[in-house]
Amino acid sequence: MKNVLLICAVAFIALSETFAQYHKCGVTKEADALIKQRLMQNRAMFTKQEVSDLMNNRTITYIPISFHSVSNSSGEGAATEREIMDFLCGLNGLYASQDLQFFIYDQIHFRTSNNIDDNAGSNASAVDMYGWTVPQTLNITIGRSQNNPTSSWYSGFGDYIFLLKQMMTPQAKTEAHEIGHFFTLPHTFYGWEGTDAEAEYANSNVPSTIGNGWGAFSPENVPRTGSQANCNSEGDGFCGTEADYYSDRTNCPYFVTVRDPYGNNLDPDETNIMSYALDNCVTTFSADQQAAIAMDVAQRSWVSNTPNGTTDLGSLASPTPISPVNNGLLGSINNPTVRLDWTALTGAPWHYIEVYGTLIPGLWFVDVTDVIYQGYQYNGTSYFDLSTTNLQAGKVYAWRVTPISNYSTCALPSPYYKFEATAAATSIKDLPIHNQITFDLNANPVSTTYIPLSVYTAETIVASIRVYSLDGREMMAVNKLSFSVGDNILQLPAENILNGIYIAVLTTDRGTLQQKFVIQR
Repeated sequence: MKNVLLICAVAFIALSETFAQYHKCGVTKEADALIKQRLMQNRAMFTKQEVSDLMNNRTITYIPISFHSVSNSSGEGAATEREIMDFLCGLNGLYASQDLQFFIYDQIHFRTSNNIDDNAGSNASAVDMYGWTVPQTLNITIGRSQNNPTSSWYSGFGDYIFLLKQMMTPQAKTEAHEIGHFFTLPHTFYGWEGTDAEAEYANSNVPSTIGNGWGAFSPENVPRTGSQANCNSEGDGFCGTEADYYSDRTNCPYFVTVRDPYGNNLDPDETNIMSYALDNCVTTFSADQQAAIAMDVAQRSWVSNTPNGTTDLGSLASPTPISPVNNGLLGSINNPTVRLDWTALTGAPWHYIEVYGTLIPGLWFVDVTDVIYQGYQYNGTSYFDLSTTNLQAGKVYAWRVTPISNYSTCALPSPYYKFEATAAATSIKDLPIHNQITFDLNANPVSTTYIPLSVYTAETIVASIRVYSLDGREMMAVNKLSFSVGDNILQLPAENILNGIYIAVLTTDRGTLQQKFVIQR
């Protein structure tokens, strides 16, 4: 076995994630043979130099995914946008070293199929999945398959992936494994599917031919070079992955007693994503597996598609809710909608909005099982008009917003803000100033000859801005500035103000706001 040092910490692990590790990949021996056939076809089309060029001259390639989230006719069972966002974040982390990144093509498609919700392995389910495929994208259908909840798989016939919802995790190990099949990677234990090597050949050499008829195969030998080596043709076809005979989900390190036909001790790599080691073990693709992926990507012209934004939103600050103010009132629910506002975040063309009920009056714990609204805002605006249909006057709700693009889904959500729904209308002017106006520095420290400021206001206002040094001296005053509804950008001349720390104060008839900033030129 590969020597892996595991440092254990006491932690709470969700049972669903633990159970997910023991589900299997549904790629059969026959399906794996088709995958390997495509691998060999691709390999025959590239010279060693061409493969070297693919690996050494890589730039980020973006792979469009068409997601199909399936519920039954009662509306039950679909994977949520949040679950898909979380696994896409993990997936992009696993493939980042290969300069491969995946993004949501168009929008997430919510589908209805009692066939898939009941048994995704049925012929009727295959017809549904194939019928939904979007050309020139990687199609992933997600469903429960309640009466056959055993596996996820890649269909070489339909060129799509079925992902069992119960196997979805933010770590995305199952997803990375099935996408490996999509990119022509067989199992590391190719040929051994459905065979328990330890039960059949414990403490002995395996024979030179396993099985009979069509399913017969020559096992991969342990040596990577020399007269005994057959790794380029047998097994998964890679000499960079160790010989592996273990086709059942197993924790690491493996307890190995079987030997290859020449008596060499087996040493499987339990860290390989295409093995059947449990999710907590697998982390990597071998170098020649990565080369195979690069060849298959080069064969698929449609991977040149680009997402709607490539900013890493996970590296930016979370948006801040503006309205309703935390623990404030929101109304009137007699209107068809009420507006949720938050600070705009550059580079976020989409937003994911969540609104939930709360528990225990006075403490108001967020109750994520009481879903009022979950969904994407696709138009890039920094507000959302929430339907009042499910709101009750006098009840407290919690909401938050997550900035995303169809590529970057790792951003942290805003904090939860809570509000009480009201039946009576509330004038904007009667709300706290922080709920009416925001006052921000667009750059801090300031390195230019002007101070870049932005003011967002829910209503037209007239205000003054003054700049003070820390010892209280007024450095600048601008009076009777008119700000219209929405975002306002202004630049205050500051060429005569020296480097140092200052405070900008916005004064209105509704109160004052201030920002501390640094001039550093």
